[in-house]
Amino acid sequence: MTAEKQIPPWGQDALSTLFQTAEYNDRVTSLKFPNVYSLLQRIDAAFRHVGEAVEKDSRQELLIPRLMIARTRSSFFASIRLSMSGQVAESYPVLRAGIEQAWYALHIAKDPNPPERVTVWVQRNDDESLRSKCKKEFQIRKVRSTHQSFDSTTAEQLHELYERVIDLGAHPNQQGVLTSMNLSETEEETTYQVGLLAPKVSPVLFALKTTVEVAIGMLKVYQLIFPERFKIMSLDDEIKALVGKLNLAFKAYGAQLKQQEGNY
Repeated sequence: MTAEKQIPPWGQDALSTLFQTAEYNDRVTSLKFPNVYSLLQRIDAAFRHVGEAVEKDSRQELLIPRLMIARTRSSFFASIRLSMSGQVAESYPVLRAGIEQAWYALHIAKDPNPPERVTVWVQRNDDESLRSKCKKEFQIRKVRSTHQSFDSTTAEQLHELYERVIDLGAHPNQQGVLTSMNLSETEEETTYQVGLLAPKVSPVLFALKTTVEVAIGMLKVYQLIFPERFKIMSLDDEIKALVGKLNLAFKAYGAQLKQQEGNY
């Protein structure tokens, strides 16, 4: 048998050190907050089951929404990977993308004149006129309105989360930029430092809680698109269970979360 080739270790340069530190932080965070990580595993499994539930759906008008599921799951994965490593502010832009992916999927799925919306989406890059048409059709206000018309409660919750992630890093607003800043003072000078990897407990927990809340909201959006498939796979019950697990998993860290909310 041929021995399996070993990947050489990271080098000693600055970029390699960042990669190594990020991987270390990811693992330590998973061990430090086992209940939270267990919940993240369960949510990822739910996304995987959604994909399995719809893979045999042959309705052509729902092809793009089906593909969006994978991108939404990937956004969830990227967000937890970034926040656990200490790149808290950078975790929020991908959460924003995840929400938009789910809203786009719903907007296409609920097209009153299919395949009008999906055609506009597919042809976006054909020329400037079609690009403009696509931008107009898929304005956030418009796709959110579609969600509002089918589930006003979840749409409002997801919109609040959408605004939160914009405040905390999805746009270069002050709360996102200043999250990882450290201030040190001496008699001679004041020094401001912004860390690329800053795995402080409160910001990481708050980012993970936000990610879980967003993920549950996104699952509920796909539930509107594939209600029969969700029911067959008992995903309706799983979503309800995840809501309960959310409160339990973060209950022990209430003080840190309140502190972080106060910092914002």
